[in-house]
Amino acid sequence: MAEQSTVIDYVDGTVETPDVTPTPKVKSGWKTVKGVKYYYENGKKVTNKAKKIGKYTYCFDKNGKLVTNKPYYKVSRNAYYKIKKNGRATKLSDVETMAANVLERNKGNLKKAFNWSASLTYDGNTKFAKNTPAEYGVFGFKTGAGDCYVMAATFYWMAKVAGYDAHFVKGYALTKKGKNSHAWVEIDQKVGGKTKTYVYDPNFQHEYGPKGYNGYKITYGAKGTLKYVNYKRVN
Repeated sequence: MAEQSTVIDYVDGTVETPDVTPTPKVKSGWKTVKGVKYYYENGKKVTNKAKKIGKYTYCFDKNGKLVTNKPYYKVSRNAYYKIKKNGRATKLSDVETMAANVLERNKGNLKKAFNWSASLTYDGNTKFAKNTPAEYGVFGFKTGAGDCYVMAATFYWMAKVAGYDAHFVKGYALTKKGKNSHAWVEIDQKVGGKTKTYVYDPNFQHEYGPKGYNGYKITYGAKGTLKYVNYKRVN
């Protein structure tokens, strides 16, 4: 129904017709202010949430600013996103979300994340040798316990979520009694223009760290480390 004007008669005989100009529609869509992108819905900034716009998902902080270039970004306790430079976001999996939670508690520090994995309560009866890195990781994050596979997996996921070129490795460690099945993590890093592989073994740190040995960022064959044999990357 068309809006009707109301005519007001004053005592002096003056007649006034109120302004009934329709209110313009509220704007929705992208807006860039001083190089910062925002997204509006019904005239209000989208804030503190992840939102699918077209084909892609984007995350916005508490002030409505588009979040960009984050290896992991927390929208809620159980929702973390990996965000590209252009702002396109991908929600992390369950195990990656658990890893991000621990990473955040450790302020994103890789060494602290490693020590967290090395501090898990050792449980050699988990019977997990045939499980996947995701299953190992979920078990470790949920229970705070596990064997070498679980310790390696929890650190692997944290390193991966933090943006490192991390790989979960299965193989064997030589001992005086023969060789034992074992798991650890490799991280590839650029050193002087070349790629160098470092070993991170939280289970070794758990067992031998109190004796003065180190399992963090070591190299194969280094003195005071395990002898790793017949190994391969699983992830």
